[in-house]
Amino acid sequence: MKISIITVCKNSELYIEESIKSVISQTYKDIEYIIIDGDSEDSTKQIVAKYSEYITHFISEPDNGLYGAMNKGIKIATGEFINFLNSDDYFYDDRVVEDVANFINEHPECCMLYGDAHIRSDSKVFTQSFISKPPSPSEIPEAIISYGSLFLQGAIFFRRDLFSKLGLFSENYKISADYEWFTRIVQDEKLKMLYYPRIVFSYYQGGISGNVTATLKEMFEIQNQVLMYQSNDWQRIRILKFQSSIIELQDFIQKIQTLSEERRILIEGIKNPFNKIFLKVFFRKLLSKSKLVLSSLRSKP
Repeated sequence: MKISIITVCKNSELYIEESIKSVISQTYKDIEYIIIDGDSEDSTKQIVAKYSEYITHFISEPDNGLYGAMNKGIKIATGEFINFLNSDDYFYDDRVVEDVANFINEHPECCMLYGDAHIRSDSKVFTQSFISKPPSPSEIPEAIISYGSLFLQGAIFFRRDLFSKLGLFSENYKISADYEWFTRIVQDEKLKMLYYPRIVFSYYQGGISGNVTATLKEMFEIQNQVLMYQSNDWQRIRILKFQSSIIELQDFIQKIQTLSEERRILIEGIKNPFNKIFLKVFFRKLLSKSKLVLSSLRSKP
C-alpha cells in the first residue's frame, strides 16, 4: 500500500530539514513524498534539493495560500492514503508510517485514521511539551462545536478517494478550511473514522493558526452554514457549549486576576527587607498557583 506524504512550505529554512529527515528515515518504504513550495525566497529550495533523491515530486511556484498548495498536492498524489506533514512538524519516530499502515491493513473499513500529537512551543508561556489526545469518533460531531480546530493534520491519514467524494479544501478560507472539510465528513455516517492510540507526529504550536480571533471568526462562520448544526437539537447543544465556554473563560480570568493581585503584594513585600521569611512562603505559593493555571490552559485545545 503506497502512502503519500505531502509537505507544504514557504520560507521554511529553519524547520523543513528536520521534517524531511523524519520522512526519509521511516522504516516503511512505500512512500510517495511530495513537497509543494510557495516559491520560497530563503534557502528552503536549496535544503529540499539536498534530498531530491528521496522526493517524488517537488513543485515550487506561487500559489493561492496554504490550502491551495495542499489541494495541489492532493491532485498529484497517487498513494492509497495521504498525510499532510507541515514543514515545521515531524513524525514522532521512525516507525510511525509502518505502524499506521499495519493498523489500516487490520481495519480495511477505515477511511480516515487519526492519532495523538506531541505539542511543542518556543513560547515563553508554554515552555513544556505535552501530548494532545483527540476525542473518540463518536464524540467528534459534538466536539467539533466546542473545540474548533479539532484535528491536527499531521496526526491524520486520509484515504485519497475521500477528496473525490467530499471535494478538496475550500480556498475561500485562509485558516479554517480543514475545519470546514471536517464538517463534511461528520455529516456522512457511512464514512468510517478510526482513532489510533499512538503518538503520530510532533506539532509546532505557532504560525497562522495561532491567530485565535481570525480562527474563531472563520470557525463560527462555517458552523453557521453547516446544515446539520442548524437543527433545533444542535442549536441547543451549541448554546450549551457556548455557555460552558464563557464560564470556563470567566474562571480563568478570575485566576489570572488573583495571580496579578498576589504578584502586586509580592512586589510590595520585596520593598520591605524585614519580610524575607514571609516572601519565601508567599513566593512558593504564587509559583505553585501559576503552574496550575498554565497547566489548565495547556489542556485547552
